[in-house]
Amino acid sequence: MKGVRFYEEFSNKRRGKSEGKVLAVDIEWFYGESGYLHEAIGALFFHPNSAVGGTSVSPEYLRDSCKRISEAKARQIHPNLFEWLNES
Repeated sequence: MKGVRFYEEFSNKRRGKSEGKVLAVDIEWFYGESGYLHEAIGALFFHPNSAVGGTSVSPEYLRDSCKRISEAKARQIHPNLFEWLNES
C-alpha cells in the first residue's frame, strides 16, 4: 500500500514478545498537543487480531514498542486490519 507503513506492536520489544497486533501508519506527520504524531489505524482492544479504528501515534511509541514490518507479514499477523483498510 502506498503511503502507509506497517508496525508490529510488542509488549516486550527486547524479548520479541509480540502482541499480535499491527499499526498501519500514514507516512505524513502532524504537530498535535503532545508533539509530532502520525495518523494511524490500530487495534481497539488488547488481544491479537483485534477490531481496529482510527488513532494517532507518536514517533517515540513506534521506536520504543514497535518494529517496522512488511505488508505481507502484517497481513498474516492482523487480518482484521486489512479487512478495514479494504473497506475504506
